[in-house]
Amino acid sequence: MLPTFRTRRRAALTVATTISASIVLAGCTAPAEPTTGHDHATTISHVHAIVPNPAEDGYLLGAHDGIYTATSDGEVGSRIETTDFDAMGLITVGDALLASGHPGPTTPPELGSPNLGIIRSDDSARSWTPVSFTGEKDFHVLAAGKNDTLYGIASDSAELLRTDDLGETWSPVGEILAFSLVLDNAGQLIAATPDGLQISTDEGATFAPLNDAPALYLLAVSPDGKQLVGVGRGGQIWASTGSNAEWVPAGVTHGSAQALATTNDGDILVFDDSGLAAIAK
Repeated sequence: MLPTFRTRRRAALTVATTISASIVLAGCTAPAEPTTGHDHATTISHVHAIVPNPAEDGYLLGAHDGIYTATSDGEVGSRIETTDFDAMGLITVGDALLASGHPGPTTPPELGSPNLGIIRSDDSARSWTPVSFTGEKDFHVLAAGKNDTLYGIASDSAELLRTDDLGETWSPVGEILAFSLVLDNAGQLIAATPDGLQISTDEGATFAPLNDAPALYLLAVSPDGKQLVGVGRGGQIWASTGSNAEWVPAGVTHGSAQALATTNDGDILVFDDSGLAAIAK
């Protein structure tokens, strides 16, 4: 049976400074009590992204072995049968989904190998078509803005690429080593980097430190671009209502957080060692 999507009330918890993610942070004291549960989930090996389902209620989970469904009330469903690829960079853009990654055993060969480049689905992940960089690039980071604008960072470079036609053509705009990248409602790029949160107000040409922000290794933004959420030291979850707003504690993960999302109302979804959980605002 697949793990369920447990709902927890958000607790204003503070955490002692500690661990940092194998990706970026490190520490030495015991983590705070998790607010997402204690059970260890083993059914889905790794989840890269949590995104709204563009055509139905609920969410989609981009995982190492395909894309899974989750209902709006929190039950994790089965893997979509036609997806067995490593779904990296999964994002929702309007009524479409875009993704990258690597093919699985039954992935259609026209999607590319050894890397998928950019692929697109217009039917909630049931079928996919190649868009660009087919067979060439694996985008671990994709971020969507307004008017068909996307930013991406492939796994083979720190080069930041931009497209204004939903991934058909791309141009380099700058460089940033980022583990997560989002655009807020003002069009500012915010990146989680080894040096802390960085912000760009010139469409990715330059980045500067985001003052008074916690160090985060995961970062997500709400569909309307007004809510920011991230995970930092000790599994501490932080939330903010904008790049210039105060960051406040919003819960603690169980072990390492793998993927994160937030709603327009500020509710948080996180996949960690306990599986998928929701933290209500």
